[in-house]
Formats: sequence, C-alpha cells, structure tokens
Amino acid sequence: MNVNGSSRVSGERCGPGDGASAGDRGRGEPGGAGRAAAGLLRGVMADVTALGRGAAPRAGYELSKRAGGHALIFGGLRRAPRRARGLRPIGLPRGAPSGPAAPGEGAGGYAADADAADEVKGVVRIFGRQVDLGPRTDWHAVLDAPGRWPAIPWWRLDIRSESRPGDVKWAWELGRMRHLVLLARAVARGGDGAALDRLRGELESWFIQNPPERGVHWYSNLEIALRCFAFAQVQELAGEPLGPRLAERTERELRHARRHLLADLPYTASSMRNNHWLGDSLGLLILERILPADRLSPARRRLARALFDAQLGRQVRPDGSMIEDSLSYHRFVTELLAVRMLVDPTERVRDALVRSARFLCRLGALEGPVPQFGDWDEGRLLCTAGDAQRIAGSVAVALSLGGSGATRDWLAEYDECAWYTRVGTPVRPDPAERDGLDIGAGLARAARGRWTTWLKVGSGPSHGHADLGSTWVLHDGHWVVGDPGTGTYNGSLAERNGMRSSAAHSVLRLAGEDQLVPHRVFRWAHTARGQAGPPLIIGDTVVSWGLHDAYRRLRPARRIARVVLTSPDGVTCADFVEGPPGAEWELTLPLAPTAELDAEARSLRTGGGAVLRLALPGRVEPVRGQREPWAGWWSPTYGTAEPATWLRLAGRLTGPVVWSAYTGTRPPAAATGAAAGAGLSLGATTLDVEWAGREVRLTARGEHEETVAVREAEE
Repeated sequence: MNVNGSSRVSGERCGPGDGASAGDRGRGEPGGAGRAAAGLLRGVMADVTALGRGAAPRAGYELSKRAGGHALIFGGLRRAPRRARGLRPIGLPRGAPSGPAAPGEGAGGYAADADAADEVKGVVRIFGRQVDLGPRTDWHAVLDAPGRWPAIPWWRLDIRSESRPGDVKWAWELGRMRHLVLLARAVARGGDGAALDRLRGELESWFIQNPPERGVHWYSNLEIALRCFAFAQVQELAGEPLGPRLAERTERELRHARRHLLADLPYTASSMRNNHWLGDSLGLLILERILPADRLSPARRRLARALFDAQLGRQVRPDGSMIEDSLSYHRFVTELLAVRMLVDPTERVRDALVRSARFLCRLGALEGPVPQFGDWDEGRLLCTAGDAQRIAGSVAVALSLGGSGATRDWLAEYDECAWYTRVGTPVRPDPAERDGLDIGAGLARAARGRWTTWLKVGSGPSHGHADLGSTWVLHDGHWVVGDPGTGTYNGSLAERNGMRSSAAHSVLRLAGEDQLVPHRVFRWAHTARGQAGPPLIIGDTVVSWGLHDAYRRLRPARRIARVVLTSPDGVTCADFVEGPPGAEWELTLPLAPTAELDAEARSLRTGGGAVLRLALPGRVEPVRGQREPWAGWWSPTYGTAEPATWLRLAGRLTGPVVWSAYTGTRPPAAATGAAAGAGLSLGATTLDVEWAGREVRLTARGEHEETVAVREAEE
C-alpha cells in the first residue's frame, strides 16, 4: 500500500500512557530497582487521581486481558451460525438520491464523485492523504508505516507500548468503511459494474481477514459500533446486487457484533463516560433496527436507549456545547445524534441535536473558517465525498433532521444532506454572534470589518487542550493567529504534548508553568475553569473578555483576565493578571503557515496578501520547525504537521500584557502605562480590570463609562 500526501514529521512512537517513565529510566543504574518501583507507584497514584472512580474497573479490565478472563468471555461468544433471515432497512430517507439526479434536484457535493472513481481503483483518503489500497485491501496494514497488525485475539494485541507496529488510528479509520458506503452509493445510482466488483471484493476480503474476535478491528467497541452503521448502509443501498451470500455473511457479522457489544457493556459503562458510551449504545440501537426481531429485541432496545439517554444529558450542555472541549469531537457527537434521529428518534434527542448544531452556527460554522480547538482527528459517522475537514455539512444535516428536511440549496452544497435527509424546511440556525457574547463553553466571537476574533476561556475534561484564554484572529478569511492543531495521539510524546500544551496556544503563561500538566496522552494532572464575561461595545469596537483560574496553584494564586478588542482597524489583546507585579510571563502567537513574517518591520503578509502590522511586548523570538523543545508547527489534520512560525514573547509583569495586529497607523488600543494597576486605553476611554473576591469587573471610563462583571462559579 502506498500513502501519499504530507509526511509525518517524527518517527518516534509513544502510545497512550506510554513513553519512558521515571521508573523505566532508572533501570540498570545504581539503585535503579528502587527508583523504578517508586516511579511505578507514582504512576499508579497519578492514574488513580486522573481516572477517579474509573480507575478500579480499568485496572480489573486490564487484569482480565492478561489472566484469561477475556479469552473465556469473548472467546466463548462464537456460536453456530443461524439461518439468515434477512436484514431490515435502516430507513434512509426516501428523498436520498438512489438513482441519477434530475436537473435542479440537488445532486449534492458528491455529484462529481458519484461513480466513486477513486474508490473503484482502491484509492481512499485518510487523514488528508491518498492511500492506495491496491487490488486487494489488507485490512491489517499499519498504513502510516511498514508492517501489519497481528491477526491474533484482540485482547492480546499491543496498541500502546513503544513496541507496537504503528498508530492504530490509521487502521481503524479505514475500518470505518465509509469508502464502502461511497461504492454502495455508486451501485445504487446505476454504476457501470466496476463499483459493484470492487465492493464485493472489499467485503469478501473483510470477512476472510477479520473473523470474530481476532485482529485490531475487534479491539474497540466504538469502531465495531460505527462499522455496523456502514454495513447497514451498504446493504440498504446495494444489497440486492451484492447477492444472498454476502448478505448472509453480513448478517452473521452483525449478530456477532451485537453479542460483543453486549458482553463488553460493563466496561463501557464504567470507564468510557464520553462519546464512546454514546457510540456503543447507538451501535446497539442500529443493530436492533436492522437485525430480525426476536423475543429479546424489546429488552435490548430499551437497554440501548436508556444507556444512550443517560450519557446524552451529560454530554450536551444546555447551551449546546460539549464536555469534549474539541471541535472535531463536537461534530462527531452531533453526527451520532443525527444517526440516532434516523434509527430511533425522540424529542429529547432532537432537542440535543438542534442545540448542538446551533452552537456550531454561533461559532460561525455556516459562515466560513472556525478555530480547530481541542483534539482533531476527522472522526465522523456520516459519509461524504467532500472534504472531511468541513464542519458545515454536519451542521446542515443536524438542522435538517431537527426540522422536516433540507433546502434545495443545502442539498446542492452539502452531500451529507443529500444522502441523509430530504427536501424540506430545516430548523432555523442561530446566527453567528458578532458582539463578543458567550456562545457557550466560555467561547466568544466578534466581527468588525474584515476582522473576526474568537476568545476561549472555557475548558473541559476530555480531548481539550491547555488553551484557556486562546484568541484566534482571522483577517479577510485568512488565519493570522490560529490554533496549530493536534499532530498525533500515538506518535512522539514530545509532539503530542507540544501541540496540546499552552506553549502552542496564544495564552499567557506564568512563572515558567504550563496552564495544565499532561498526564499520559488524553488526560491532565489537574483541571482549570474559566468564564466569559458580558461584552462592551465602545463605538465601532467590540470588547470581549473572560477569565480563568489555571494558575490558582501558584503562590500567590493568580487569575488571568483576557480582554480582546475587535475593530475595523485591527485586534488588540490584553492579559490582566491578579496579584503583585514582577512575575515572569511567556506568550506564544502561533501564526498560520501561509503567514509571511517580517521580523524587523514587525509586520506579516497573510495568505490573502494583506500586510498587517504587529505591536508586540517584551522579548520576541520567532521559532519555526523546532523539535526540541517542540515548537513552530501547524497540524491541519491528524497525523501531519508542517512548519509554521510561532512568535514566542517573554517579559516581567508591570501591567497588562498587550499585543496587537492591525492595518492602520497605530494599534487599536495600548497599555496606559508600565505600572501595577495600569489599564488599557482605547481612544479617550480607559479599560481596567478589578479583582473583587469571586466577582471580577471590567470597567470602561472616559467618553464611554460602563462596568460589566462576572462571578466565578462555586467549587
């Protein structure tokens, strides 16, 4: 198999929770055994702290893998095959195209790829790269490197340690089978037979290479659940041309998938209180929808529905934001809700789906680029022939399923709409808020002239980065200061932590400390909270602001309030720090890869050709493509990174830390002085932050006089 596109920037492999521990490093040295034991104990205690009540079930689960419990449970799931009774349709909307689209009927963005030309040739796109699968797909190929995953019982596989074959996400992404759905769509639209031949070959190779409970594709319940939806779509779209033999094999596969998901439910419910829980229970609902009914079907359906609904209330907040603290995972959960509406609709699910989509509308997803905050891995459930990095299509599907369908314009623009909904009237989307209001999860958005800014002071327990206070700046549709992305989960630990740390984000850091300390690959050693405050409108300038407590662990404890001024002439950011002056600070401005910096002139040229001026405090050091420490990279999607300039600033606190990007002759605002208690001047108006216990106030004095406040939530 050949993989083309952006190459990885590091070959070092460290899996989730792996990498050399203090105990590992101590082995072989004098006193190494004692240090190793102490390091192991510290690691166990840190795990218990990070996992909380999930620590004991997780430990028991890992022990079962090694002690034979999994072999007894999952090895015993295989049963004598039943006579196939035929799969029921999942119920794709009747309005979804199933033949050549009539002129003006909204063929959707898939129209140019309706014959699945690349997929017929065995070429698929994974994480932004073209992957040539060859004439016969090797489902166990590592894909991002040479080698294969062993075809052994899944509980014996090593997907985490440094000795594993590669990054498991590549194999799992292929195993979600969205390319098979594209082939099935081509068959349903009356293809020339090549799509049908390739689809048959793909299914046959899958069943041969992936017997139940063997191989990497049985390792994750979530992957099994998502694959069930792909199988269901393939059978509904192309089942008759595929013939009875493959239909029977598919039904046997799905019956076993149901047994597996049910057997592993205790682990899901005790240790995976996030999108995995939703996905696993959705998989069971899909299976109950398409498999022939039996006397236990009502009980299984009630169980799956109860599990899904129990997590739903925790996953989606009242404002439509998600606990995942990640744009990619927000989209993924939105698509899980959309499919739930297809297979088992309820008013509660519809309400959560619409709230989730409207949050993305307020973020600006239907209007243009939005910040790629938190972990990004292109995870999704809906199938599209378009760009996997687009968010807008998922939003359109959600609003369509929340209403009676999609507009014809949406059907023409978003192929997800064309396949998963019908012509109708969607729920009205919320407009993108342009006045610095909290759109949810401590995020505020403002737009003036050609400038758009986002301020993020919120945080979350899962898939978020150490980015409280991040400010993203867009000029005329091109990123100036953005979020550099994720890089990897399972590659170099230096890359993983380097991309999710505060040093990779446009946030103020104090006393040489990061906002959050990484613990393993997906967790943090402690938490932080933040809130957005009510905005001020001063003339033609929007003043967004918020505060966070990421440095409450310092002595003295400090909070930071970030104030962002967005005007037609530019953007100014100011960090006000609670407590006495003199503390050392650092700040990184991750510039987009397309931005060309002129360090001497303190200016840059955007990807759109505009020349912007920069006003920067303290010492300024441009960094680009540095590996030790990791700095100066931009990751447009999972598994890739390209050099980009990061501006690293540093100094000592003498007042607010202020920086600007602007097009006029001077910055929109500036510090009023270099002394404790100094404020921010905006023309004849001065802005000050006052720390009054749990209440924090932002006050404007001068031509415009107004005070707004936010009160920190109780612990």
